[in-house]
Amino acid sequence: MSRERGEMRMYNLVDEHGTGILMPWVRYGVKTNDFSLLNEFFDSMVKHFMYNDGNGKYIPISELVMIRNKQRNAILSALRRKKGHGKSGPNILEDFDQSTQAKGDFSKALKLLDGFVNSNRNIKYRLVVWDLNEKGNMGENLLNLCLLHNTVEHNTLAIKLVQHFPKMINDIFISEEYYGLSPVHQAIVNEDIQMLYFLLKHKADVHQRCYGSFFCADDQKDTRSDSLEHEWVDVQPNTRYTGRMYWGEFPLSFAACTRQPDCIRLLCAFKADPNVRDTNGNTVLHMCVIHSLPDMFRLVHSLGGKLQITNEQKLTPLGLAAKLAKKDMFDVIINIEKLTLWSCRDTVCTAYPLRGIDTIDEITGQLNQSSVLSLVVYGDKSDHLDFLDNLLDDLLQKKWEAFGMRKLIHSIIGYTIYLIAFFIAFLIRTPRAPYEPFYYSNGTYSDQNSTMHFFTSDYFGINEHLYQDERCYLWSYSDTPGSYLQRIRLICELIAVISSLIQFGHEAREIIHSSHKRWWLTTKTFPGKIIHKTSFLIILLMVPIRFACSLSEWAVVVENVLGIVAALTTSMHCLFFFRAVKFIGPFILMVYKIIADDIVRFLLIYSVFLLCFSQAFFVIFKSCERDSGPDFENVFSSPGEGLLRMFIMSVGEFTAIYKNLQSCQSVIGIQGKIVFLIYELLVTVMLLNLLIAMMTRTYERIAETQKEWKRQWAQVILMLERSVPPGERLRIMIEYSRPLKVDKTQRALVVRQKKDKTTPISIKKRNHQKKKPLHRLLTLNSLNLNMLRRASAFSESDNSAMEMSKSIA
Repeated sequence: MSRERGEMRMYNLVDEHGTGILMPWVRYGVKTNDFSLLNEFFDSMVKHFMYNDGNGKYIPISELVMIRNKQRNAILSALRRKKGHGKSGPNILEDFDQSTQAKGDFSKALKLLDGFVNSNRNIKYRLVVWDLNEKGNMGENLLNLCLLHNTVEHNTLAIKLVQHFPKMINDIFISEEYYGLSPVHQAIVNEDIQMLYFLLKHKADVHQRCYGSFFCADDQKDTRSDSLEHEWVDVQPNTRYTGRMYWGEFPLSFAACTRQPDCIRLLCAFKADPNVRDTNGNTVLHMCVIHSLPDMFRLVHSLGGKLQITNEQKLTPLGLAAKLAKKDMFDVIINIEKLTLWSCRDTVCTAYPLRGIDTIDEITGQLNQSSVLSLVVYGDKSDHLDFLDNLLDDLLQKKWEAFGMRKLIHSIIGYTIYLIAFFIAFLIRTPRAPYEPFYYSNGTYSDQNSTMHFFTSDYFGINEHLYQDERCYLWSYSDTPGSYLQRIRLICELIAVISSLIQFGHEAREIIHSSHKRWWLTTKTFPGKIIHKTSFLIILLMVPIRFACSLSEWAVVVENVLGIVAALTTSMHCLFFFRAVKFIGPFILMVYKIIADDIVRFLLIYSVFLLCFSQAFFVIFKSCERDSGPDFENVFSSPGEGLLRMFIMSVGEFTAIYKNLQSCQSVIGIQGKIVFLIYELLVTVMLLNLLIAMMTRTYERIAETQKEWKRQWAQVILMLERSVPPGERLRIMIEYSRPLKVDKTQRALVVRQKKDKTTPISIKKRNHQKKKPLHRLLTLNSLNLNMLRRASAFSESDNSAMEMSKSIA
């Protein structure tokens, strides 16, 4: 593909501008209806560009993949190049003379030898008609080039080529950008249904896949890599399916994405399967969801498209609509799946299947993280809030009534007991033991309190060591006569430690049952709960540190530090319960958003100014201290002190520092005042007001969202659902649902609603759909023009890229 423009002899027949040797004879044939001279040119000139005079030749897929990989690496920089991986296997065609073989029997035998069975399309060889060394700049042949021009004369030439060389109909582009693009794809892009019908009548492959990077999702283009073991391109499965030209590889997907219902019907009439999956696992229905095409979705579904097929991200079309926040497509699919039970006047009773919608699996009771409800509640788009109406709202209300309210009350009670015990354990601590309550004698302690005897008996041989060391005063749980404070402290500490062990074991079990990724995906939406879980770990760490109290005096210090941190983190769990309250929940989210987004960004900028000005003031005050003598009070005595002083200045406490500058006897004091003024203007005035503006914008953005509180409430319900055992979850689901038809394993949620609420697409969405055909025509018309421009400009860019790669190598 890196040959010079003059070496591409095919462009002498028909070039990028639509002219060439064959075009006058095509015009002559169109006028006189006599194409005999054109056929003679085919036999004398064109067939020499083909393998075996137009009968084709089987070429290993690994060879084609290497051509594609080489071209991609010529475009990419040296650091981003990826070699093809895998093994190509032996070439079983080396000993065959393909020019003398009967093509029909030979192809059947080749499929058997290669392991090709039934629907498995992982073939190792491809029939190629046009000589690979004679292809154009984009890996196209003469038929592809004619369809790119898409004029009456060029289409006539394409028809005559197919009639004269029937094997040519399935030849594809061999290039990185357009690999796999076939004449069928081109006819669909050209919106030429007559040409499409002609190609299909002449046995064109309706399942040919287009793997080119031009038709790949934008966020996957940098992850493309090849394997010599198969023809398709390996990509990173985690994608948002961005890009207008991601059309799903198959001709049927191309027709659906370009909104051509007649082409869809025609392809299905020629046995095109609407349920085949592309590299991302997406079917035609998935592609309709990605590009928001409700009309095409209904049509493909009526022609046999299945709603239960999942893609590589384990998402059905319904789940994909929820993940991408396509509310209009969600309504379309829901209206297809729903079952109307009865209607009376303006009220409709409808049963909605819960499979794929509810977070609870209908059979096992396990949680489904790919369910619609989970994707919507934990979605990161504001459009996800539009889903929390009608069906999902009713489903959440059923969950709240079934277990949510009860679990939340139990959780609040348990947390309150834990919080009270935790704080009492710290509040009644004594700084040191008031007196020696125990007397060690012969391995035991004499104590008249039988209740404390268990905890003071020397079962492990450590009491003698601990009680004789004054640093281990926290091990003393004895009281003065008439006081019970230390015994209460013992009970409270036991409650805190046992509660932490139970909660820690519960979290460990949950991580084991579900993957750590799923656990983190759910937990990260509750920062207050994460901080609370951290406090459990801190409390458990305090136990071995207390045992080490006699080893060093720092053990007590470390335990006190951990206790302070635990006290701060334990109280943050209250924010989790407040999120379920309508008038408080959105404000809790505002606090999280402001801290995570606004304050973090502000601190990055603020730290730069703080470091610069603190060091400048450190130098200034050192000069003042040297010139003014011992009477000068240097408040910037060290760099660390300088940072702290600059922070105090930024919040308004700058009087003391200015007084010090005023008493400076050095000439540099004037410069210090100028730096002081600049700091006040840049930091105190500008940066702090910038922070206020950022926080105000975040506040207004969340406050304008009317349904944000409902998402907070839903997240609390799903978090509480995790604590319910699978068996109980299944029982709860059976209570708020009913069997769907005869199969009792399929559950449905019965909803009563007004008829005006069942409209799937709003007027605004319909107007948006009406604007799409014009945009589609502009896109399709510009596609062929861009490809032709690339064909004419590709030679120079390709040669320069190859030269650059050689120089880098």
